[in-house]
Amino acid sequence: MKKVGIVAAGSYVPARKLTNADLEKMVDTTDEWITTRTGIKERRIAGHDEHASDLAFKAAQDCLAQTAYRPELLIAATSTAEKCVPNQASLVAQKLNLTNLAAFDLNAACSGLVYALAVGWSLMQTGGYDHTLIAAGEKLSRFVNYKDRTTCVLFGDAGAALLLSAEEPEHEILAVELGADPSGADLVVMGGLNDEFYFRQDGRNVFKFAVEKMGNLIDRLKDRLGLTDNDRYFVIPHQANSRILEAVARNKGIPEERMISNIAKYGNTSAASIGLALKEAWAEKRFKKGDYLFLIGFGGGLSWAAAAVRW
Repeated sequence: MKKVGIVAAGSYVPARKLTNADLEKMVDTTDEWITTRTGIKERRIAGHDEHASDLAFKAAQDCLAQTAYRPELLIAATSTAEKCVPNQASLVAQKLNLTNLAAFDLNAACSGLVYALAVGWSLMQTGGYDHTLIAAGEKLSRFVNYKDRTTCVLFGDAGAALLLSAEEPEHEILAVELGADPSGADLVVMGGLNDEFYFRQDGRNVFKFAVEKMGNLIDRLKDRLGLTDNDRYFVIPHQANSRILEAVARNKGIPEERMISNIAKYGNTSAASIGLALKEAWAEKRFKKGDYLFLIGFGGGLSWAAAAVRW
């Protein structure tokens, strides 16, 4: 089996910050209410002329600047693409001046980046690709109703990118897990027609699903890799709500420093969130050789995805 690893990560966030203090002036809420229930302090908001593909492009540009490799395959993970055609992957490739490559979009909501990683990893095993670019760009502010105090506090805009390589794959991808429970498809809805355009969710049931599924995925990856609690592993989860992460860490006995979170600064950025957190922790040198990283996504669909990486 061909070894494939993550050789570079990139990210991009818009300049504009939307703080809890700003939201207090827009809707009936308080910093205390938002922080207690979500852990979010601020989020980034893209400009009117800055689209999801622009965020993905800038993150991909940051990623490719760190390596001489160039992709033969580009998978864009997004649920907020500004166009149906051309797809986001082609727009990103055009902006990067890439040609003669395979490029397509993948929408698995907040699980999208890990879904794309798993698909890219699989195609590298079977399709002969040596380098794959995963680019996630999400402009969630486009779908936020800023009069709905329960949802407008959650989301920010961002881009994230990973380059997978079969050449010197130091941070090797060891296992992936993908799944969905379509019986819960109507628990998270965004886009579409009329009253379904703005984001809405059944927060209580999504919370239960996320806590249970994250715990199951951690157990599943540990079993597949033969790890015990004595092995050093980090969880890099989708940044949906700090209370979800705290519940999982408590249930599984994971030390706070090994549950990677930056939700306070960026909010929920959907498919970009895991890549954004990975890039930041990587830059901070949080991991050492031999550590294990569990990238775990969950979201609309209801979808879930996990990948184990050996650092």
